[in-house]
Amino acid sequence: MNAYKKLLVDKDGLSDDEKFYLLKIALLFLNSKDEKVERLGYGIVLRYSNQLRDYRSLHDVALSRDYIPISKFIEESSFKGGVIKENFSSLLLSAYQENFKVENEPSGVYRSRGQMILSKFATTEDNIAIVAPTSYGKSEMLIRKVKESLSKKICVIVPSKALLAQTKSNLLKNEQIKSGFGKVITHPDMFRGNEEAFLAVLTQERLLRLLQRNKKLALDLVLVDEAHNLLEDDERSHLLAQVLLILRKRNQAFLVNFFTPFLIDAKNLSITNYDVEIKQKPINENLKVERFYAYDLSGKKTLLYDQFLDKSFFIRNDEFSGDVEFISRYKSGKNIVYLNRPTQAEDVALKMAAQSNQIQVTSEIQKVIDSISELIHPSYHLIKCIRNGIVYHHGGIPDAIRLYIEDIYSKYAEFRAIVSTSTLLEGINIPAEKIFLLTPLRGRGHLSAAQFKNLIGRVCRFREIFDKEKGDLRMLEPEVYLMKGNYAPKNFSLQSFLKGKVDDSIVIEDDVENSLLKNSVNKEKANETLEYLENMEPGSSGLSNIVQPKSSIGRLCFENSVHDFDIINSEEKLIINLNTYRETCREKINSPRLLVSAVASIFFVGITLSENSGGIARLKDEEKARHFYEIFIGWRSKGAPYPMMIKSFLGYWAKEIEKGEPLVYVGSKWGEETRRGRQALWVNMENKTEVQRINLAIAKIKEEQEFIDFNILKYVEILNSLELLEADFYDQVKYGTSNKEIICLLKNGFSIELAKLLTSKYKELIQLDTEADSVSYKQNLIDTMQTNNENDVLIFEAKVGL
Repeated sequence: MNAYKKLLVDKDGLSDDEKFYLLKIALLFLNSKDEKVERLGYGIVLRYSNQLRDYRSLHDVALSRDYIPISKFIEESSFKGGVIKENFSSLLLSAYQENFKVENEPSGVYRSRGQMILSKFATTEDNIAIVAPTSYGKSEMLIRKVKESLSKKICVIVPSKALLAQTKSNLLKNEQIKSGFGKVITHPDMFRGNEEAFLAVLTQERLLRLLQRNKKLALDLVLVDEAHNLLEDDERSHLLAQVLLILRKRNQAFLVNFFTPFLIDAKNLSITNYDVEIKQKPINENLKVERFYAYDLSGKKTLLYDQFLDKSFFIRNDEFSGDVEFISRYKSGKNIVYLNRPTQAEDVALKMAAQSNQIQVTSEIQKVIDSISELIHPSYHLIKCIRNGIVYHHGGIPDAIRLYIEDIYSKYAEFRAIVSTSTLLEGINIPAEKIFLLTPLRGRGHLSAAQFKNLIGRVCRFREIFDKEKGDLRMLEPEVYLMKGNYAPKNFSLQSFLKGKVDDSIVIEDDVENSLLKNSVNKEKANETLEYLENMEPGSSGLSNIVQPKSSIGRLCFENSVHDFDIINSEEKLIINLNTYRETCREKINSPRLLVSAVASIFFVGITLSENSGGIARLKDEEKARHFYEIFIGWRSKGAPYPMMIKSFLGYWAKEIEKGEPLVYVGSKWGEETRRGRQALWVNMENKTEVQRINLAIAKIKEEQEFIDFNILKYVEILNSLELLEADFYDQVKYGTSNKEIICLLKNGFSIELAKLLTSKYKELIQLDTEADSVSYKQNLIDTMQTNNENDVLIFEAKVGL
């Protein structure tokens, strides 16, 4: 035990006898049939090799286990001397390792046996779950699956709109996919209906919309990225399961592949009334062995938790004034800092920036600052952080800026930390050597074991570990810092949390909460959800003799996934409200005022809203809220840029303060104060500086854009289907313009700012087919934009989007 403890915490204390003893017991453990003991043996060898910088034993172990990326890296690195002897045996082993080289990779990328087995499984089997750690090659497997299915109707389902452009770009980097499909459908309106084969990248909401508009459309293959989200009990997870049931009903031969970094049993992805076995190839290969550090701000001690022994070892006394000071002391070249709420992420990022020296602002970084200032605002907190080598990342940041942040953080060494919420769990790939978790929370509960492992898997990716120039095998021991300080619950136990998430002796099970899954713990909700599905798509749920809507408005509510009220029980009132509206309002809706009035009077008057209807209740009861959305929809219909909207918000809030009404609704993510006994959903603007108000305005704009997209736009779609909207106004509300060329670009995933720029200044360098909703461009478009010194965010977006 003393030798093992020294190996963990004392880098210079091992005697020759202790070294011999450690290697001896490691050899015994490596031959154990107990998986945990075997892992401990590998951990000893890895830590021994890194501590002494003697990689002979690790090279032998890596070869024996076919951890070829490790053995090849050792052979090709500067410390090769003394490890490999040039003889027949070494030449034979070197030839053997070439079997693990990835084809068509000029840089010489090698896979482990587990990666090769999984890759072959993905190629040869159907209806599968690919479960592998982050950086294990899942993206390459997904691309290969698409490449081998060029004659099929395929959809890749991604968990967020922010991943649409990134996934599309990754797919189109493959020349066979690019030439085979031509375009990638990222918006339901891009589908023309006559495609014999196509490739789509959609969120589950967009895929459902596509299926609802095209009742006969059937897909051959769906690839679900970040598939562990299906296990959760929320509306989006239910929707994903419903979409898969609809696809199964339309095509019994339909195939589905799930891709996820963490899943215990693929059977837990099985959907009720979906009688298809999901196959899985378990791979128990773990090349990395994390070092878990625990620091309690009140206890002033740093401990190292060993996942094999479930024991904590004292490292040092550390007295710091707060979390940020601790991070500043122990951060490395690239670091992730995790928090639960956007407000916390920005708070920590600003504190880290204040405690960091200003970086050298190169011409490239000045361009970053100027570009974000132009698109958003010069007083954006993000810019202040950038000047000090820090960036932050959360759902309240405009999508184009979020993608740009990921790129600049990865590209420039000056950015040493990214402070993020759980948005990093959504397939974001960035370089990082250490991660600091300042809270164990995600939302209102703790991070699950799967979420925790997914999060720490973002650190020390294989691409960085085995990089020929900068790689380092010490990164096979990622440093994970869990902290109990200003952002963690007071009753939080560091030891208990780590034991429950990483102790190898604990059997971790999937948290199957989605009521539509066969193994769900919430099965009592399943029938209600299936009844809803049956009304969306008759014949897809397996139920019969259910109550169905009698009217077009009732059917449209189901087709547009309205959950704000009980549609069947409210149908008679909806019919009365619609008839009353048609009798009193003869003109078609052509303004935000008429639109908000129509939504409120048709869908909310006399209707009992559900408990989970959220902020939509404001449109029912509050005249002030209706007036606000009239203004905001007006901005949206004109494609208003951020600077204009921020200025308008500041003016609006100033008037509210003058009227003695300084409390402004900002929602649960940003709220600080309560009103009438409700939760903290408001902010007192009178207590905020102008810079604070500017940043609240930025967050508020993004929040309201999403509220309209997910909560109001479905009612706009219903009204349009009922032929109550003018065509141009419908386009303006949905897209921010009625210009068909700009709309074509928007459907292809471009922001409205980039779409306006391309159609106004670069029309000769792009080709738009507004009938087919396709976009092509000349090779010199990006170079021309750079020569003209266009906004760097828009240039980056053009690179990704095209």
